[in-house]
Amino acid sequence: MLRLQFLIFSLLALGLALAPASALAADADGPILVDADSITHEVAGDQVEATGNVRIRGRGMTLLSDRALFLRDKDEAEAQGNVIVTREGDTLRGDRVKLNFRDETGEVEQGNVFLKKGNLHAKGRRMYKLGPDTYRLDGGSFTTCDAENPSWKFSASDLNVLVGDYATAKHALFYIKNVPVFYFPYLVFPVKRERQSGFLTPRGGNSSKKGMTANLGYYWAISPSQDATFNLDYQSKRGTGLGVDYRYIRKRGSDGTFRGYVIYDDKQQRFRGYVVEKHQEIVSDTFNIKSDINWVSDRNFLRDYAEQTGVYNQNLADSSLSLTKHFRRQVLAGEFRYQDNLQQDVSSNRNTLQKLPTISLTGIRQRIADTPFFVSHESNFTNFYREEGIKGQRLDLSPRLTFYAKPDGPLEMSAWGGYRLRLYNSYGDQQTDGVEGDGIALAGAAISSTLARVYETGNAAMPRVRHVMVPEVRYSFVQDRNQDSLPFFDYNDRIVHENRVVYSLTNRLTGKFDRGDGTSEYRDLLSLRIAQGYEFSGTRRDLLTLVDDERKFTDIMVEATAHPIKPLTVALDSRYSTYYTRFNTAAVAADVNDGKGNSAGVTYRFARDEVDYLEGRASIALLKPVFFTYFTRYSFDRKGPLESLYTMEYRHQCWSIAFSYRDRIDTNEFFVNFSLAGIGSLGTVRVF
Repeated sequence: MLRLQFLIFSLLALGLALAPASALAADADGPILVDADSITHEVAGDQVEATGNVRIRGRGMTLLSDRALFLRDKDEAEAQGNVIVTREGDTLRGDRVKLNFRDETGEVEQGNVFLKKGNLHAKGRRMYKLGPDTYRLDGGSFTTCDAENPSWKFSASDLNVLVGDYATAKHALFYIKNVPVFYFPYLVFPVKRERQSGFLTPRGGNSSKKGMTANLGYYWAISPSQDATFNLDYQSKRGTGLGVDYRYIRKRGSDGTFRGYVIYDDKQQRFRGYVVEKHQEIVSDTFNIKSDINWVSDRNFLRDYAEQTGVYNQNLADSSLSLTKHFRRQVLAGEFRYQDNLQQDVSSNRNTLQKLPTISLTGIRQRIADTPFFVSHESNFTNFYREEGIKGQRLDLSPRLTFYAKPDGPLEMSAWGGYRLRLYNSYGDQQTDGVEGDGIALAGAAISSTLARVYETGNAAMPRVRHVMVPEVRYSFVQDRNQDSLPFFDYNDRIVHENRVVYSLTNRLTGKFDRGDGTSEYRDLLSLRIAQGYEFSGTRRDLLTLVDDERKFTDIMVEATAHPIKPLTVALDSRYSTYYTRFNTAAVAADVNDGKGNSAGVTYRFARDEVDYLEGRASIALLKPVFFTYFTRYSFDRKGPLESLYTMEYRHQCWSIAFSYRDRIDTNEFFVNFSLAGIGSLGTVRVF
């Protein structure tokens, strides 16, 4: 057997769109290595003929064939018999491949292309290479299905492709198995190497409030740092809406989004819509600007059109613009905050209080020389405005001196004292008009200890457990002052008197687990904090609960998170009254996740005479390729469900279909989503 290595330095490209032209050009001077069982060189015709197990390697590509002929005077090569060209996971197969490397043109007979990125398969009776990045397929088809008989495919009598731009198809058909379903006389889709623009898979459904619905989206890859999605939204009972979702990133990690939607509501005979804008501008390491704008045309818009839980039933549309500057020991911040009250029982927004602006200066705790004393301060100025009602300005100054000590052993001690001065200029209320001021003394102390021990369990799976116990006693004092003469803008104008001691015990368990491969992992098993307070004088307001009995002993506070086994998490946050021997508030949650697509969770929230509801969720993947998800919220005080969402999805290797049904108090909705893997947007399609 004759083995010969032949170097060809004039080769500029090899393969049909399996590598970008720019990558080949960068490697234009590299050698091409030709191996075969037999190689002959005809000097007269200046051609090289290779036969038997032909292997041509170079420029990151490999060509395999039974026979290959290279005409050096024309820079033209022809490979026949089981031709395979591979590059970085992409594969081109054909009965015959002919390429001219001088002008980068050629053709393939009975070609078959597989592109790893996107899992795209394309076939054609004849494929033509018309230039560095231009191709044409006669009788071509493409799919992302791996099967020989794919679940779906697109075919076209004439398919033209310009890599990095767009492709066009004439007389295109969409097939399910071998049955044509849709006909497109002319089809355009992008074939970009990066993010690709294109139409998104349509979405349809039915709603008792909106009627029959259909949504068609278009994704626009504007640049590497910007993209946008446009949506045409048809609702038979309400009209046709237009939505936009724009996203961008900037230098230094700055980024932002803009979302908007507008519809002419046929039912109300007017335009309605919303705008949501979020932006973070990192000007420097110490200065940033943030904006968070939320605007709706009317207070019922979200109830009529929003779908997401927590959005359709929100009571406030909150907008803000803030600037923050960090100094070495100070933080200066300014914020403009505007709120639109969306509650049903509020007729207008004229009485809603706005903060335009709030300016704050915070001094980070700083040590005084080498002493155990530290100084810090918080101060802010707020301008309150509303069209009707009291308005004005408030200056709030709060310096603090803190003592911190950690003597030998596990003991830690701290004490602090401060003064809070509030100055007002108010108008719009005859009782509090003018300049007012008040100062309140603040003080407190804390002592705690951290005790830790490691236990040997004798269990091979979890050989050790670390137990950390932190007992703490904390005292807080807020001077009792009559503040009735001060204007009332928010709760910072009525500081509650405190003379309270809180004692708590925190326990944490951490397990060391053997992975079985000689390495270990650590997992938190339990975190439990139990606390109670005693009020020496004054009334109590527990900011962490909606229920307050206003008695000397506070509720017993129990906060816990447990991971008894890796897939399971259990959490508890409750307040128990020792006077009435009952829970005033409770939040209990349990979640389990096997890491294989199966999960379930339940959350119960209770606050006496305020909130009483249950939330459940589940995802089931046991019946693959069919997946189920379920979400519900049930109100015990209203004695009925608030919301339920059921979804069933069938996932094939190259397509999926999902059916969703949402049941709310005021509406019922049904949706169908159909998706083609790698196609979802036609923009992911690239022929070869």
